[in-house]
Amino acid sequence: HHRGLFTLRNINVADKKWRVPMIGLVVLIAGLPVGFAVYSNYFGPGSVYPKPIRSLMHEGGMAYLRTGDKQDMPKAIECYTQALAGLDELGTTDPKHARDAPHVTGLVARIAAVYNDMGDLDKAIETFTDLLHRILGDEGIADPKTQVRRLLDNQLPDQERMNILRALGCANMLAEAYEARGRRAKRRSVVLPHSSAAASADAQAAAQWYQWCLQLVMLTYQNHFNHLQLEKNLPPTSTPSFDPQTLPRYFSVDVITSLMYNAATFFASNGQTELAMPLLQRALDLMRRGADGKETNVCRSSILMSHLANAGVTTGDLAAAEKWSLEGLALAKQFPRNADCLHSFVALTYDLGAVYEAAGSLKSARVQYRQAAEIAATVGDNDAARLADQALARAS
Repeated sequence: HHRGLFTLRNINVADKKWRVPMIGLVVLIAGLPVGFAVYSNYFGPGSVYPKPIRSLMHEGGMAYLRTGDKQDMPKAIECYTQALAGLDELGTTDPKHARDAPHVTGLVARIAAVYNDMGDLDKAIETFTDLLHRILGDEGIADPKTQVRRLLDNQLPDQERMNILRALGCANMLAEAYEARGRRAKRRSVVLPHSSAAASADAQAAAQWYQWCLQLVMLTYQNHFNHLQLEKNLPPTSTPSFDPQTLPRYFSVDVITSLMYNAATFFASNGQTELAMPLLQRALDLMRRGADGKETNVCRSSILMSHLANAGVTTGDLAAAEKWSLEGLALAKQFPRNADCLHSFVALTYDLGAVYEAAGSLKSARVQYRQAAEIAATVGDNDAARLADQALARAS
């Protein structure tokens, strides 16, 4: 689910290498670089599963987790779905294996992940939707505020909190799956006109689920932040500070900025720059604009700035585009061997060229386009090099 480096819409270029899948939330909530919390086990203690089901899950895991030609995802699906059917049958008489038990939803999440990896978006969407119904029910799906109240409850058991966070990750992945299926239908609409309606419906569903995720996160954070304000005898505010230290303990900076980034790139790609820009700015605030000097934060901040620069070019706000381009380049230059910094450097250099071109400074624009083309060619990014070459020719 990583977008390409450049997406051209008039003069519209931005680095999208940091398009972060939220699969760590959906499947594990554990042990991955991105996740709300770290748990020691994927599905839960092995002892919670009856032996026949445990054997099926082991067989499915062996098929799925192998690499290269040895990986057998259809076999994994066969084993996992048999295991889930067994658990659901047990759950009709044993509440320990209820449909929304964390060790059951973990298995559903794994099945969804396998379908997603297979590129079977129809089944992935079906399975992610099933997972959300299991955890949230109809009321929770209709109104994320029901889950906000639960997350803010300090007495909520850890297992229930884990399930809500899993639902959040699942909802983000569902949005991405709809988005991907919509792009696929849009490509097909060139030869199959009826596919255009499907693409539009999928884009609407993706927007709905991104908004659901953002509403859950922002309402939870807003309430938590105002509680901190009251503890300090300070008045509540309508907007939290977006200082990473003020996030609830169960929200990580990596995951929240990833969600904002994913949603922002979706909205931007659908021409909704006004929705994308605030999300990019808030994500940048949470990362402190790379001020801590940590390589990951510096380079991811430069990527966010490349998108903000691109948005400025797209909307005709050349002053903002130039500001973000220069600030982003200053960050990207700090770690020239980092892939994120390198890719954002190319995008930001191109954006700066677009600013100069739009302002009529063609000589300055050519300098930037030429540099972008040279660096893109050096790192082997042919698409980026081609676009920069085209821009250079246009400005000549």
